[in-house]
Amino acid sequence: MAAVRSCPGLYCGRIELEDGSWSDCGACPRGFRTNASSYCMPCVDEPSLYDWQYLGFMVLLPMVLHWFFIDMVTRGKAENGVIIQHMCAFLEVISGTLAALLVLPPPGSVSLYMCSPKALSDWYTLLHNPQPDYKEMLHCTQEAVYPLLLIPLHSNNNINDDISIAFLN
Repeated sequence: MAAVRSCPGLYCGRIELEDGSWSDCGACPRGFRTNASSYCMPCVDEPSLYDWQYLGFMVLLPMVLHWFFIDMVTRGKAENGVIIQHMCAFLEVISGTLAALLVLPPPGSVSLYMCSPKALSDWYTLLHNPQPDYKEMLHCTQEAVYPLLLIPLHSNNNINDDISIAFLN
């Protein structure tokens, strides 16, 4: 790699273009993270036990919320329909999680490549956009803890449906 000028901020990086030159400083693409030299490098870390526990909790949370709102809405109704709804909620969360694991790199496998968190600021990259020379802000917001934010957001997107149904009834 040819030496290039480093980018301002913690999360701004450069991508090597097809012609061998480097892009302007900006956010790295999904699945990449900046290194100390401001190069966007692919995420190839293996998840630790703690990472798997975090993802497991974030998958169990929507399932428990599904079940809570099913019980809240169907209180006093036929027991047979409630069990079927619980099984459907379980299958929905599990199938969504497995689909996310199969689609994310490496595709077709339930293993994951990830960018391990190195600091608390990795979870809040939006708060660390640099403002060189106090002029315009350089927007470098990215998912530095890829895919630890991506998977829970995709598996939790149906919770809003349950909440709205519970309060409409």
